Amino acid sequence: MIPFPQSAHRISDEGSLAKSILAAIPRTYAVVFYSTDLRFGWALLGLSLLVPKVGLAGLAGVLLAAVTAWVLGLDRAMLRSGFLLFNPLLSCSALMLMGLNSGWSYAATALVWAAASVGSMLLTFGLQGWIASRVGLSVQSLPSVIMVALLHYTGMAAYGRGWVIPDPLFTQIDLLWMPDFLRAFFHAFAAMVFQSSDLVGVLIYVAFVLSSPLGGLMATTGYVVGAFTLHLLGLPVGVDGTSWCGFNFLLAGVALGAGYHVPNRSSLMLAAVGSAVTALLAVALSVMFARLSLSPGALPYNLVVLSTMAALRLVAKPGGLLTSPWTTLQPEGVARLVQINRIRFPDFFKPALFLPCGGETVITQGFDGAITHQGAWRHALDFEAPGGAGSWNAGDGLLQSFRIFGAPLHAPCNGTVVAVELMVPDNLPGHNNPETNWGNHVILRSEHGFHVMLAHFLQDSIAVEVGQRVTSGTFLGSCGNSGRSPVPHLHVHVQAGPHVGAPTLPFVMKHFVERTTAEGPSTYRLSGVPAVQSVLRPAVPSAALHACFTGWLPGRYHFENGDSEEVIQLDFDESGRFRLDSANHQERLTLHLTEGVLYAAPFEGHATGVLSLLSIALARVPCIEDPSVVWQDVVAATPFLSGGRRLLHNVCDPFLNVAVLPYRYSVSSVVDGFLIT
Repeated sequence: MIPFPQSAHRISDEGSLAKSILAAIPRTYAVVFYSTDLRFGWALLGLSLLVPKVGLAGLAGVLLAAVTAWVLGLDRAMLRSGFLLFNPLLSCSALMLMGLNSGWSYAATALVWAAASVGSMLLTFGLQGWIASRVGLSVQSLPSVIMVALLHYTGMAAYGRGWVIPDPLFTQIDLLWMPDFLRAFFHAFAAMVFQSSDLVGVLIYVAFVLSSPLGGLMATTGYVVGAFTLHLLGLPVGVDGTSWCGFNFLLAGVALGAGYHVPNRSSLMLAAVGSAVTALLAVALSVMFARLSLSPGALPYNLVVLSTMAALRLVAKPGGLLTSPWTTLQPEGVARLVQINRIRFPDFFKPALFLPCGGETVITQGFDGAITHQGAWRHALDFEAPGGAGSWNAGDGLLQSFRIFGAPLHAPCNGTVVAVELMVPDNLPGHNNPETNWGNHVILRSEHGFHVMLAHFLQDSIAVEVGQRVTSGTFLGSCGNSGRSPVPHLHVHVQAGPHVGAPTLPFVMKHFVERTTAEGPSTYRLSGVPAVQSVLRPAVPSAALHACFTGWLPGRYHFENGDSEEVIQLDFDESGRFRLDSANHQERLTLHLTEGVLYAAPFEGHATGVLSLLSIALARVPCIEDPSVVWQDVVAATPFLSGGRRLLHNVCDPFLNVAVLPYRYSVSSVVDGFLIT
């Protein structure tokens, strides 16, 4: 397997209660829209305060829940992420909105408000553990739906009636010149902060689109499809028709299209289908819940999203849908990261082997080779040494005339020896032994589960035994000419099982330097299938360059950036990777070193400082101190764009092809370090 960097990071669980709450507040509001944008979270908080009693009740509920969670010692990372607190926000806001005209005393309102805050938080924590352990999903806003229903019946028991939706609590600024359908659309967004103002809905929608164009696209698709479904049922879709349920449609669109999945054409289609089903379920639940004197609230979207995701978890490859693994990135960043990694690491899911030979070798037969690599054994590589006898009938006819004969062979991966044959005699040049096709051989079971065969060893040279654990580079034996082998060479393939003769599987070699022509450049390749007649050698890491990359210490570093100086804070994240933060700009870059290669996570943000340049220069740097070796890589172009072009690429790239900037690199040593060009 080829490792690649991930730019997502876990929210740190360090800091005081005050710092944790300050970090959690904007995330709590943003997560309602499946967003991680802190500025969007602050904007939602500000807009919610336009109705002070409702907005302050929600904010105070968040603070009470945060303090309670801190005192109880609940997961600090979950607290700071806002995930533990958005249900108390929803419950307390709904309580205040619906309870003002219900005739409750202030003491009773305060008591039930506190119960909503703490109860929603504890219910979130408990249900999350239960749902995550069974289907691996988020609890979403189910706890707030449950708490609102319970407190509704509490009011009925105490006062003979539940909550009553009050008249507007402040002078609303409605845009009456708008078409009724468009006003209903913006009302759905205003309902997310428990308001019904056209203008507030417009402001939330604009802020959301500026924060995440893809999120805005999915929300718009969800609402339009949901409203159209109601229209097909003969139901009104204006302000009076969808205000009670429209927010369910947009939430279903965002959750299925960009929250749980990497945005692409399949997720857009799923968002549309899910929103239509949400509309149907909302109608059915509204009739059923009317008998209970309740509104279904956000229950339709919760049921549709959770059931859809649970069903998709049972499907191995659900029609082009990719579950989003980077939950701390905005949808645009997730889509871009997946697309760019497909280009940079095309062989990530294929078995990958190090070169088993030291020094230079040449590929004399590759996949679908004309001689023996056919049928069930088509995926195989034959290695010989360049400059030797060259053909089976050349030279003096001695095995020793072939440079690869007797050369040491090493394990191409970590694993366990599962089969060994070592007593087959070596053939004279030009002769074959078809009775023992593979000759002396070793079969390894790699730590990733695939099996590797190395064949045609020198008789009695194999130095490992069945059951022995080996690591990459472990000496296995010497190259010979046993089995079906007219000239000394090494045969390598990955196969479907541990038995001799099992069908072969596609695989790649990794971390090697390849020269395809005598006069051509030596190219470092992270992974790939070498071309026939290409000359290969292992990419041996330079100890000095490796030490240069591993010798960085935490602290503040000063960089000259044109006429100004930029301060970069270097630290380590919880995974041990280098984390660079700019003190001058809101930029972060993550680096990590593995298998002798330094990787930079794809850059996210606005390209204004040093870190954006470092993300290009250090995108992928093999620790090879050889200026004759070049390599190629690409970086995403969108972070380096601005204005309308950036917006256009953010929206279009997930459905088309990501825009990239190709680069060609080399590294050489200089007096006081290394130069990457």
